[in-house]
Amino acid sequence: MERRQQYLLGGLVTLVVLWFGSGWLWSAVFEPIQSKREALDKLKKTVGQKEDQLLNLARSKKLLKDWQARSLPPDLTKTRQKPDALNAQRLYLEWLTDLAQLSGFEDLKVTPDRRTAKGNVYVSVVVKIEADARFEQLCNFLDRFYRTDLLHRVTSLRVQSKESDGDPFFQVTLDAEGLALLDAPQRRTLFSQTRLAEALSEDGTILKVDGLDGFPKEPGFRIRLKNEYLTVTGIDGTSWTVERGIDRTTAADYPETTTVERTPLNASVSSRTAEEFQQLLEGNIFVKPAPPKDYRLKLGPLGEKTYTRGSRPFEFTISAMSYDTTKGKPEFSLVGTPLPGLQLDRATGKLTWKPDEKQKADKYTVKFEVKHPSASGGRLSESVTIVLRDPNTPPIFVEQTPPPVILGREWKFAPEVSDAESPLGKLTWKLGDDPPAGLTINEATGELTWTPEDSVPVGEAIAKITATDNGMPPQSSTLELTLDVQDDLAMFTRLTGIFAKDADRMAILYDRSQNKTTELREGDSFTVADVKGTVTTIATKYLIFTSGDDAHRLELGQSLREATPEKVDLADATKPANVEGR
Repeated sequence: MERRQQYLLGGLVTLVVLWFGSGWLWSAVFEPIQSKREALDKLKKTVGQKEDQLLNLARSKKLLKDWQARSLPPDLTKTRQKPDALNAQRLYLEWLTDLAQLSGFEDLKVTPDRRTAKGNVYVSVVVKIEADARFEQLCNFLDRFYRTDLLHRVTSLRVQSKESDGDPFFQVTLDAEGLALLDAPQRRTLFSQTRLAEALSEDGTILKVDGLDGFPKEPGFRIRLKNEYLTVTGIDGTSWTVERGIDRTTAADYPETTTVERTPLNASVSSRTAEEFQQLLEGNIFVKPAPPKDYRLKLGPLGEKTYTRGSRPFEFTISAMSYDTTKGKPEFSLVGTPLPGLQLDRATGKLTWKPDEKQKADKYTVKFEVKHPSASGGRLSESVTIVLRDPNTPPIFVEQTPPPVILGREWKFAPEVSDAESPLGKLTWKLGDDPPAGLTINEATGELTWTPEDSVPVGEAIAKITATDNGMPPQSSTLELTLDVQDDLAMFTRLTGIFAKDADRMAILYDRSQNKTTELREGDSFTVADVKGTVTTIATKYLIFTSGDDAHRLELGQSLREATPEKVDLADATKPANVEGR
């Protein structure tokens, strides 16, 4: 048999074997392999599904954790038979009230509404707000509402306006709904809070807090102090560096212990720049579009600005108005040689000046220029006058002892005072609280006048007087006077006797109110109450005494108050030979 025939026979035999033995071969060899492959594919599919389920579970857990962080705090379930969120509604109401006031709502009324529990999952709380607000205030409220990272929404908003021109007030009725997840952590406040450890001034950028619990450890978060938002840009222990007046709020002074509240922001809600917010306001759908306007750049009132030299610099912002905002903002610049230390912000028009001690107190004219397409010729030149004053000091009283006050007698006293900046004639005087009865003061000169009645107690009387200058700002000083109120001893003191032995003459003054006797000879001086005198002549029935430039005659039996004027040549008053009755 040839080789070729052998090959053909072998092939034929093989085909016969394969044809009759293929079923056995498939079931014995290939079918188990195919089954294993199908089982493996099914197992891989099951594993993939489980992995997807685990991934979805992880995502759900993360989402649930985020929701719990944004949730309102629920009530403790142990204290109630069914889930509730009374505390959450109270905190949410307080926060919405603060937000509405911060945004400028007027005639505000905030009331709690319904609470609805959804099984053991969450409780929804609704707070109703009724107020009057302009379009800008409403936009501010809604912008801050949705940018706050809470599980809440506005479910109903009704805006009514009776006007369609200008910037009218709207009657706003709003329902805000928040969710309290029952598995959310309990907390005392809606957001983390602490307090100022020190007072914060209006221009301060460093604040100190009592504690850091609940606040981020890295800077970049937002806080609220009353009606101002701030951004924390740096952290050094309990000291924070902050950016003031964020989100269209205004910086202010805050005392120690003021509440500092964290304001978490919703990352999914983008913030608006000042320009974007202005464009939003210009698209007010509640008013008629304004007709085309002919813009002419104008400046606000300039006038004369007075600055008293001190620790804080002079600040004044030049206000530009009536310009087309679509063509950019005005640019400000100084003209000529500026005063030493004077600066002008090109973008805001804020003038800042910190004169040194060498700068003399005087009037200074500051020339500046404002560039904008809305100005005639593209620029507007103007000037502002700054009056530099030295600090005003209060008046200074000269130490004096007032004369005694005699009952029934007119008493006058003019306090001496000096003032470095104000003429004495420009001082204003007034009595303090509870002055002695009948005491008056001349408001122009400060002279005190008093004629105390007999009912006024003898002894010390306190009188307070205040002198105020006309400086900027006015300064005052107060003086407390201790007045010695005395009986009129001159009315009770009489000339009761005159004794003479040869050339020695002696007069006897007797004070019956004090049972006191005073012996006087020629040349002796005496003081009784407000009567001061020097005896010049002692005659048989009278004596003559001088008081200042006047001479007085006192007869036997008369009181010092009854002494009469005497015409005597004072130059010869000591010559007794010329006195009648000697």
